[in-house]
Parts: sequence; structure tokens; C-alpha cells
Amino acid sequence: MPLEIERKYLDADFDRLRCALIGAGATDQGAHFESNVIFDTPTFGIHASGRLLRLRSQEWRGRIRHVLTLKLPVVAPADSAFKAREERELAVESAAAMGAVLEGLGFVAVARYEKVRSVWRLDPFRPGGSGMLVELDELPFARVVELEGDAEDLDAAGRLLGLDKCEFSTKSYHALHQEWRCSRGLPHERSFVFGADERSRLRARLGLPDMAAPGV
Repeated sequence: MPLEIERKYLDADFDRLRCALIGAGATDQGAHFESNVIFDTPTFGIHASGRLLRLRSQEWRGRIRHVLTLKLPVVAPADSAFKAREERELAVESAAAMGAVLEGLGFVAVARYEKVRSVWRLDPFRPGGSGMLVELDELPFARVVELEGDAEDLDAAGRLLGLDKCEFSTKSYHALHQEWRCSRGLPHERSFVFGADERSRLRARLGLPDMAAPGV
């Protein structure tokens, strides 16, 4: 099964990064709107075991993809400069139907989150390398860059793109969201979705139809 190896950069300038990506010969894979639902047992047994069960919908103009993902516990050391964990993914025809199956099995939707993700691909840095995905994520509470690829190439990619001067993190978006809320004296909240006006603006920018606010 594929191993996801990634690092997040928290304070990157997206405009400057896009220029660096073009200069580095990266390929623009386009942007899409993401809607994610996290499922768990009523007692949060999946979270307690270090796993994550996520149902994701990715929307491009004229195309939509639904994916069910199980993330296994992190295998990189706690003090590592990157996060590594095994992912098991399954494309599904309907997010609504898959959600109904999960609920029928006793799982419950415990959180929802949204983002706009712009994806770029860098060619391999060395013979046998797999290349690097550079993902520019617009979230309701932050703008974050994710590098995903071979662990030995993360530092080189960061230097090439000028990201080595930015703060980085291996924490999940849920953990970063909680830190953001705590720093502002806000109560705990598992979900993070765009406000109605912001969602409409972002979806219009991507050429997508408007949509109702998601439930929790």
C-alpha cells in the first residue's frame, strides 16, 4: 500500500511560490474544491487508534471524484521533519451512497472540512525518484503548502522553492485548526468550513456551481 510522506509549510507567499514553481519547471495540475467528511465510531475509537477514515469529494469544472480513504497510524518518529503513514484509498461512485453505507455500519460523521487545493508536480530530483507534489491549500483559517514525495527529496524541494525559510509542521489540519482557535480564545470545534459568501466566491472562481452549506 502507498506510504504518504509529507510536510506542511505554514506561512508561504502563494504568489511568490507560483513564480518559483514556474521557474523550476513544475507542471500545473489545476485547482479543485474539496469537501471532506471524517467518520468514526460513536466513542471515537478510530481516532483513538491513530487512524483516520475520510470520505472526500473533489470538484473540478465538469468533473467530480469521490474517494474513501483509511489512513493508518503515523510511522515516522514524533520528532521527524516529515510525516509518514500508510493510506488505503477506494474511489466510489457516490459520496452520499458511501456515507449511507458507513452510517449503516454504525459509523458517524464527526467532522467536516473544506479547502481549495491547487496542485503542481515537480519532476524527480534524482534517478529513480518519484517527483514531488506541491499542494497550495486555501482553508477557512489559513493558507498552507504541502510537499508530498520521497522523504530524501523534501529538503531539496523546499530549498528550490524558497520554502526552507518558512515555518513547517507535520501536524494534521485538524490539529493546526485547534491551535488556531486556541490562540484566539475560541472553543474547540472539529469542523472547519467556509462561510456561505466565501464558499460561493471560491467556487465561482473555479467555475463551479454554488452549493448549500454542509451539515456537521
